Amino acid sequence: MVQFAVKAPVARTGVALVVALSLAACGGSPTQKGAGSGEDRDPYAAVLGQLKGLEGNARTQKLLELARKEDKLNVYTSNTDLADQAKKFTEKYGIQVSVYRAKANQVLQRLLQETKARRSSADLYDSNAEELATANTEGLLRPYEGPADDGLVPAAKQKGWVGSRLNMFTVSWNTKVVKEPPKSFEDLADKRFAGVTIMESRAFEWYMALSQYFVGKGKTQAQVDDLFRRIAANSTSVEGNTTHAQFLGSGEHGLSTSVYNHLVDQLIETGAPLSRTPVVEPLVIRPNGVALLRNAKNPASALLFMEWVLGDGQQLMIGEHRIPARADLQKGALDGVETVTVDIDKLVAEGEQWEARYEDILRSARSAK
Repeated sequence: MVQFAVKAPVARTGVALVVALSLAACGGSPTQKGAGSGEDRDPYAAVLGQLKGLEGNARTQKLLELARKEDKLNVYTSNTDLADQAKKFTEKYGIQVSVYRAKANQVLQRLLQETKARRSSADLYDSNAEELATANTEGLLRPYEGPADDGLVPAAKQKGWVGSRLNMFTVSWNTKVVKEPPKSFEDLADKRFAGVTIMESRAFEWYMALSQYFVGKGKTQAQVDDLFRRIAANSTSVEGNTTHAQFLGSGEHGLSTSVYNHLVDQLIETGAPLSRTPVVEPLVIRPNGVALLRNAKNPASALLFMEWVLGDGQQLMIGEHRIPARADLQKGALDGVETVTVDIDKLVAEGEQWEARYEDILRSARSAK
């Protein structure tokens, strides 16, 4: 099989190309009859049958008993924190975990190709919302059945997968560079931020969510786009949330229009002169999460790990400055703050349109400079 390394300028293009190139290389969809998608078998059925009627610790112990009869658990992820979480899981249960990590579009590409070629080794998939939703559309995921999604916020309960954490896009700045921080998105268009601002080149889902919010508040889409063009005119386009955080920490750039809160908070903890408060509202929230893979060779281990991530593993996310999907562990992280959640169904159905609009905004701002 031909292998492709796809690196797209924006997220949706990456997902679309991953699917198209993977199917072209392998011939057809992974969900077609005889393609090895697992439609004719369910590796979880026997496991779930043995768990029937069990609750709490009794269920967990039975899962552990079954998992110990399996091979090493294989997890595919784009999550930078998952390797550390896997170590904690192994320390608790003694189940070995192999973690393959790459950029989200590359992980999805690998899953699609391996599934089609009948050589998939992954049991569990942890990634961004759009890639998870695309994997579900392509028939790679097996919906979770169990008690671990009790107590999760509504945004965590998605089709085919479960949100384990909430990524929060925040306006953030270096306090040594930006003395008078913005108070609103309108402020970001002020010329005092020209030359010090960076704007994520792939954040069209952020733009989509904010567009829905502002239109709901009475703006027209044309007015929203004009606001974003004026913000873009002040900004340098930079790809990657980690890069945004690093640039802010070093002072190379002074302000980011959208960067993950946990990256900023981690740097603040080390003493970096960064801030994201007072909050520029609304904050955009996107669930990222975990899913069982339909072709899992180690289904008991996959279930055990997933339930641990949605249970005990949620506490670890607080230490990583992430927002857990469990409402009782959010500890007021979103209290008193206006938020808007990315509509995942809309993102999948209309993503290419929103991507094109966002890229046009960035392109027009660049050409005007």
